[in-house]
Amino acid sequence: MALVLVAILIAALFYAYQYFTTKQEVNASISYVSHEVVDDSTLRVWSDVTRNDPNATAYCIVQAYDYSKAEVGRREFALPANGEANMRVAVDIPTNARAVAGGVYGCSSEVPAYLDAENPRYANS
Repeated sequence: MALVLVAILIAALFYAYQYFTTKQEVNASISYVSHEVVDDSTLRVWSDVTRNDPNATAYCIVQAYDYSKAEVGRREFALPANGEANMRVAVDIPTNARAVAGGVYGCSSEVPAYLDAENPRYANS
């Protein structure tokens, strides 16, 4: 019985160590500011992004919702390593139905390969 408890304790400590050593701190946080309905298939969302390390790339996700609060669009956008710790960003979200509200999902420090962090595009205007 004691050996089983020791084995469980060792396994728990091992997994806790693995979790905390591989967990990466998220460099950016995002907050919703406002939105504008551009047309029936586009919503523009303004958000404020704050980064702990502005010299590292990051990316964030914004969302568009319809009247029933269903998500009708989302867009990921990259943040270049440009030295700006605080940014206000306007992002155009293509939608599959008319959107009436916008929101933010979150940010990550691990930028996917398909996003261009060096030359990001946000809004079409």
